[in-house]
Amino acid sequence: MAFGQLERGGSPQPMSEINMTPLVDVMLVLLIIFIVTAPLLTHNVKINLPKAQTTASSIQNPIKISLARDAEIYLDGKSITRHELEFALRQQVSRGEPPTVELRADGDLAYQHVVRLMALIQNTGITKISFVTEPAKGEETSAASLSTP
Repeated sequence: MAFGQLERGGSPQPMSEINMTPLVDVMLVLLIIFIVTAPLLTHNVKINLPKAQTTASSIQNPIKISLARDAEIYLDGKSITRHELEFALRQQVSRGEPPTVELRADGDLAYQHVVRLMALIQNTGITKISFVTEPAKGEETSAASLSTP
């Protein structure tokens, strides 16, 4: 059966075959468009990153926790284990209103160590954490405050 021609001689039947070539062509073009544009979409995410600005600290007697480059934890300048830190923080929380923690982490430290320490702090009931940052040229030390619900 040829396209557009009627059969001579037998019963006249409509052409029941669908030509798949144009459909496949359109699908391949769409696939190529998606493959090309997909990587571009991830780079168009607009994020306003926080700047380290000097802020006046109104925190009364914060708990100062430091995280060194080797992931060693210090509480008020003294080396401490994770279990000892958790115990000390739970004692602080049990005394009344949960205190604020000033967290100082080495800039070269892997992010996972900071996240684990933040989870430990949050599990003790403390929801206010301030991150201490290096000041920009000509500024004083700043602390960016983070409160979790």
